Amino acid sequence: MLTDAFLNRLNTMSLAMRGKAQGGAGGSRRSRQTGSSAEFSDYREYIPGDDIRRLDWNAYARFDRLFLKLFMEEQESLVTVLLDASASMGAKWASARSAAEAVGYLALTGGDRLCVHVLRNGRTLRSPQLSGRAAFPRLTGFLDACEPDGTEGTLTEAVKHTEGLKKGMCFLITDGYTEDALKEALDYLSYLKQETAVIQVMAGEELRPDYEGAVRLTDSESGEEVELLADRTALDAYRAALEDFLKRIRENCSFSEAHYMLLDGSKPFEESFIPLLSRSGMI
Repeated sequence: MLTDAFLNRLNTMSLAMRGKAQGGAGGSRRSRQTGSSAEFSDYREYIPGDDIRRLDWNAYARFDRLFLKLFMEEQESLVTVLLDASASMGAKWASARSAAEAVGYLALTGGDRLCVHVLRNGRTLRSPQLSGRAAFPRLTGFLDACEPDGTEGTLTEAVKHTEGLKKGMCFLITDGYTEDALKEALDYLSYLKQETAVIQVMAGEELRPDYEGAVRLTDSESGEEVELLADRTALDAYRAALEDFLKRIRENCSFSEAHYMLLDGSKPFEESFIPLLSRSGMI
């Protein structure tokens, strides 16, 4: 759970989008449609957390229900969070979950609609579509009920099975261990005209291994075991392979015009996440 102090810091920020919104009306982002904020468009039923200044009290007096006035120029955008829940995310789950929670909070307080999809075993567990600050407890409750399990090789399949993806902003939170699957997933999201940001979550021991002597490593997904001698030569080779791996991830993101952030799970989340968002251009 994020602290109140951290959420208060997020209150002063908003997600930045390259394009204009094309979602449902009633939000705070400018749409591609013509008109002004004073040009009436439609009504929708009030959702707790909406701006009460937009309430139509005449409609309430007539129907005994709360309705929100919608205008042509200002529309909601749909923010989608795709959260990798494969078994390899186990040691990184707390950081990945916090990232999903923080991004979700920014979306809800910024007047956007939010939907979170937990990707696991080639399928997705989907949250309700959320809107407004008052929906934040529903977001945290949904995330509390999720945990990592299964394989990551089905990341692309899981993304392709994600329902309701419309043009908007998409955050893909993963360790990126299957590069080909990640590249294919980014290509698919680009085809759907998603403005995508990749938050790659890595554990401290993955970024800075501190092993000595003979060690046995076990793959968290396949269960395969590898025995090796963690001497200087082996560690140097690992660091070189890691650097190359991260470089390819960054290149895949650049090719797909996706924002990229590397989140170090060993660092205090609330100290490191906002600077990462800022450097990536997402706030």
